[in-house]
Amino acid sequence: MRQLKYYNLFWGTILVLLIILSITYAFISTDAPYYLSIARDISQGSIPYKDIFSSYTPVVMYLNSLIHFFFDDPAYHIFLAFQYLIIASSVWVFYKICQKEGLENVSAAFLSLFLFIAVLSSDGTYINLEVYLIFFVLLSYLMVLYRYFFMAGIFLSLSFFCKQYGIFNFLPFFLLVITLYGYQKKYLVKFLAGGVLPLIVFLFYFVFLEKVGIQDLALQLTGSGYDQEMIELETTWFRFLAGSKVFLLLLLPLFLLRINPFKDRISAILIIGIVANLIPLYVQTVSHYFILSFPYIFILFARNFNKSNRIFFITSNLVLLIITGLLLSRIYRYREVYNEQLAVAAETRKEYSVGSEVFLYKHYRFLYILNDYRNPVLKEVGYRYGFKPDLEFQKKYNVLIKD
Repeated sequence: MRQLKYYNLFWGTILVLLIILSITYAFISTDAPYYLSIARDISQGSIPYKDIFSSYTPVVMYLNSLIHFFFDDPAYHIFLAFQYLIIASSVWVFYKICQKEGLENVSAAFLSLFLFIAVLSSDGTYINLEVYLIFFVLLSYLMVLYRYFFMAGIFLSLSFFCKQYGIFNFLPFFLLVITLYGYQKKYLVKFLAGGVLPLIVFLFYFVFLEKVGIQDLALQLTGSGYDQEMIELETTWFRFLAGSKVFLLLLLPLFLLRINPFKDRISAILIIGIVANLIPLYVQTVSHYFILSFPYIFILFARNFNKSNRIFFITSNLVLLIITGLLLSRIYRYREVYNEQLAVAAETRKEYSVGSEVFLYKHYRFLYILNDYRNPVLKEVGYRYGFKPDLEFQKKYNVLIKD
């Protein structure tokens, strides 16, 4: 255990360095203009699905909209720091899970540092919805351990309202409640009641109060506005390996724990959770989609930590070294991108002043944030990735387009 303390000191120092460097050299990622622009619009009174065409459930956008109440013109780095706070909260919840699973503090700290670095290296340094989703999944699992089934259902439902892929967590959690505590009707009723409550609130607010049509709401949330170009991208082995590299590396120490799902039903259900959360890979194989499986992988680490040995720790530290190296190399590679974005923003302001109505396509989308540009077709198109302006559209609206 004394050696583990040294590991924790080392990886804690590395984590602080990674956070500082990744925020210092952060640039506005591809997805960020979608989520952060909607957050800005919400802070100014717009209603998702009514005033803004949106393909995503709204919790993350509403959370980020709160930042606008504390800062007049929040920089991108503030939103990224807020996301890091969410990651840190997830790690704290996981630390409590480790303690509940019987791990000593030093062991819980090691796995928690491992989780934090793994999330950062899997696109956690870019604004995405998956980081928020796993916070609620971990919180739900902790509530199950404490037998707070109603709260567990609420938090698991909130994972869905961070992103629709959260729906895949209900099967493994339903099985967990039954397996951990037997078929107790009152537990299942509380869990399901908690799961339904956010849905009722969601429908009451948007359908009853804001008068958004059910059909229109369903049309948006079932992905009719999702980027068809992204869906139709050919999935190659290279693209899959590039996206899954951290996930595959995490499997190495996991295999060394020699988990037997045929003898351990809880571990079997957690493995089902991993597999269920790989379903979104059918859409894309980007790194942050693999984050969805991380709660189950690390809970498996925690539950089977007593089987760990010297080889496990050597492998775990080797994996940490590799994923840290991958993250550092990415930070270094893209270290000048933000300055380039600032230069483009300054040049563009010569033609379109800050706050102008401009539709931005692909390369220019970051200007929604840097130049506070307003989407002229917010209700009809929103910030849809796949909408390409035709010539008639470009004649009607100001458009910045570059393939």
